Amino acid sequence: MTELARSRAAGLIATRRGRWLSGGAVLLPVALVVVACGTDIGSSPTTVRVTRGNVERTVAATGALQAITEQNLGFSNGGKLVALMVTVGQQVSAGQVLARLDDFDAQADLQHAQATLDRNQARLDKVRDGNQTEAAKDDHDAAKDVYDATKDQSDAMDQANSDSLDQAHQQLDDDQDSLKQARQRAGYDQAKCNRSLTGGSQRYDGYGDNADVTSKDNKGLLLESPLKLHSPSCDRADHGKAAVASYQRRIEHDRDTIKAIERRGDIDHARQRVEVENARRQATAAKDAADGAQNDRPNDIEEAEAEVADAQVDVRRAQRGVDDTVLKAPVAGTVASINGTVGEYLGSATGTTPLAPGSRASLPDLDSGVGGKDSSGSKAQRPGGPSFLTLKDVNSFQVVAPYEESDAALIAPNQKVEVSFDAVPGLTEVGTVSSVAPAGTQIQDVTNYYVSVVLNGVDPRLKGGLTAETKVVVGNVDNVLVVPTAAVQRGGQSGVVRVMQPDGTQRGVQVLLGMVGDTYTEIVDGLEEGQQVVLAG
Repeated sequence: MTELARSRAAGLIATRRGRWLSGGAVLLPVALVVVACGTDIGSSPTTVRVTRGNVERTVAATGALQAITEQNLGFSNGGKLVALMVTVGQQVSAGQVLARLDDFDAQADLQHAQATLDRNQARLDKVRDGNQTEAAKDDHDAAKDVYDATKDQSDAMDQANSDSLDQAHQQLDDDQDSLKQARQRAGYDQAKCNRSLTGGSQRYDGYGDNADVTSKDNKGLLLESPLKLHSPSCDRADHGKAAVASYQRRIEHDRDTIKAIERRGDIDHARQRVEVENARRQATAAKDAADGAQNDRPNDIEEAEAEVADAQVDVRRAQRGVDDTVLKAPVAGTVASINGTVGEYLGSATGTTPLAPGSRASLPDLDSGVGGKDSSGSKAQRPGGPSFLTLKDVNSFQVVAPYEESDAALIAPNQKVEVSFDAVPGLTEVGTVSSVAPAGTQIQDVTNYYVSVVLNGVDPRLKGGLTAETKVVVGNVDNVLVVPTAAVQRGGQSGVVRVMQPDGTQRGVQVLLGMVGDTYTEIVDGLEEGQQVVLAG
């Protein structure tokens, strides 16, 4: 190693040691405060207020600084050129709008993406705030009440039919006993009536109160007597016979009643059994629905949150499509060539018209003979080649850095880049992504894509070959509710934040996350501005 190299290395080590010492001097009081809090007031955690702010998400890689003097510009997506703000030979500054494409389709895509996001957000709010779970539980409780009532009604009806049947049997038994007694009394009265009226030689016909009495002559022939007999025992006998006939009829009626009650009981029991089974099935279905609603609620919320997150990505992508219809100068320079005029469709630069310097007139056609020739005698190609617009005299730098494929997939032209340098502490330049390699390169068995970043400004301390760290801003949102990322316990697109209550207690709150940045995280739902959240220890 040469003496100059040793001197530069020692200086770099001293510089870094100085930075480390400086960082330690800053962190030491913070560490002391944390220790003091943990020792003296361990019950008072560090809190921050929920505020509105901006969130940026970046991906980083390290590359080498290279000097450039020319830059080719174009639109990331083709389209119809509707505005051209510069002419060939014009000096432009960094950030100046150079041209615009028709943004009708891009705006329509953005509106569609926003409508989808609003619809998914409404569905998420409905799932979170809805009472499907409580309604399903109420339905189950109501169905169970119906089942219990139906079963009680069935049991009551069976009991009523059983009681009626018992009463009918009891009535039959009573009537049969009464019949037996009536027969006995009637027989007794009839025998007494016969003895009192005929003295044993006459008989009673048994057909009424005024029955005829007959006698026999010496030859045994019956002799009629007009005499009508009247006796109390005979009257009782007649009444007894009537009572016997009445009880016989009642017994037949009792038996018919028993059969009717049995038939009615069978029918009522079968009908009630069907109603009880239907009520039981409805109660079971309501219980399954309530259990399913309870079990599905977390999954439904996560699914709705995922759909909202996807829709947010689509909105940002559509917004990027709208932004990409505007071409801005990433650095200051001179417009060297423009290949396209208002009304033409830009894509791969074929079929566009090269404009003459300082005007909106087109260059002469190459076949007209006016065009020049190159050193080989061939017809000169259009200025700037296939590029829509070329800047000369850029006098700037670019960084070419390899990004891993997962990060490279998020990078697109015209994105903002923050560039820092180890050799120049404290210097951070703003750059713009100019292009992303279409094919990957294997670096230590990992697929990487080279990304070219153009610096928007030039600092005299910068030199070609310096190591530069690039941070590409792949997403940003403005004026949203934010909390420090350290305060969120993430789980996919949702998370939990500890909120400090007015009484000093902490409460875990589930939140829906938007963009997760390097320092701050967007809170889509779950918190309100002004609340105090607890930072992780």
